[in-house]
Amino acid sequence: MFKHIMVPVDLHMPATVKKALDVAADFAKNHSSRVTLVHVTDQQVKRGHTVGPSGDELADLANKMAAETGARVEGLPVYSVDVGSEIDSILPRTAKELEVDLVVMGTHMPGILDYVFSSHASHLVLHSETSVFVVR
Repeated sequence: MFKHIMVPVDLHMPATVKKALDVAADFAKNHSSRVTLVHVTDQQVKRGHTVGPSGDELADLANKMAAETGARVEGLPVYSVDVGSEIDSILPRTAKELEVDLVVMGTHMPGILDYVFSSHASHLVLHSETSVFVVR
């Protein structure tokens, strides 16, 4: 059903990211899907690899998920000058460029500010051409 799954990843690993990774791993196992872990970063990116420790963390996370699921998993760092302000445009564009069938993304429970400013996940749901599975 899902051939290619994208998972936006914050390498600080909030609980919602870990849950989203578990959901994506389950989909990958059950649908023989490939997975791309997307990390939006302000660190320098050379040839698809983040220069510095976060690049190694992303590669380790992809390798660990591949070993656990048997799926093809790759890490994709995406450079941004200002992650906070550009992430809402980067994620739907990246999903379209990768031609993914599904985005699995973690989010937080809505608070009072979410009624004024939407979360990145809700923005992606509203502005992506791809199916989005939001995990809390």
